[in-house]
Amino acid sequence: MRTALGLLWVILMAQPVLCAQFGSGHKSEEQIARMTPDQRVEEYCQEHARHLFSSHVEYVAMLTKYLRQDGLKAMHQVIQEIDAYDPTRRAAASEEKFRRYEGANFILGDLDAKVFRVRAFEEGRKAIEAIRRSIERMRAAHFDNPKEVEYEMHRRYELSLEYLNKREGLSLTDEGIQDTLKYKYNITLPDDELLDFVNYLISQDPYYPGWSEREMRKEDPRNALSKWLFLYKNPEPFHRAYLEYKAKNPPRSNPNNSS
Repeated sequence: MRTALGLLWVILMAQPVLCAQFGSGHKSEEQIARMTPDQRVEEYCQEHARHLFSSHVEYVAMLTKYLRQDGLKAMHQVIQEIDAYDPTRRAAASEEKFRRYEGANFILGDLDAKVFRVRAFEEGRKAIEAIRRSIERMRAAHFDNPKEVEYEMHRRYELSLEYLNKREGLSLTDEGIQDTLKYKYNITLPDDELLDFVNYLISQDPYYPGWSEREMRKEDPRNALSKWLFLYKNPEPFHRAYLEYKAKNPPRSNPNNSS
């Protein structure tokens, strides 16, 4: 379940100490604070298109802070940015359009993993449908066939599938729950049970991703090849919710074992 994209996303979304002013071409925090949610989405996507994964992490972190406060209000422009990338039309298939599309998915992924599960809300489900439409456009452009397109185009298709899978299934937040319950309480959750538990959490409180901050830690610090774990600093809310989930969903008895 640990993907290179997931680990890269965690690193990108780490929030350093923010500066009051930024370099040339960047707006001040006061200017960002006065923007509308749509304008902040546009600024984030434009910044990503300009600099990709360059050293402007403090500016991206500041934009992310305000976008988390915008929450569902950001969805309208996120959908616009996703829909604007159309590889079947030359004008809408530019590198800049794709990078803005990528940035919009980063916003969606951050909200999904740090603030609320996107699919719990109508606005979020519309954003998920926009991703689905983008995948259909990529298929129409044969991005799904690595024999017909160059590597970068096929990679865009595979990334989009991953965006969709995480919004509809298990997110980085949920992988953290899985790791935390195992590491802290010796509770092993296979993916199918984890998904069932996640759906329960969404029904109870779709804002559960914000219950605790998360940290990355090696499963075995003495082993350089040991996998990274996503552990919650305050695990108790997740443990308590899991116990409630189990109480409401007791294991089914096997009729074959009855005497």
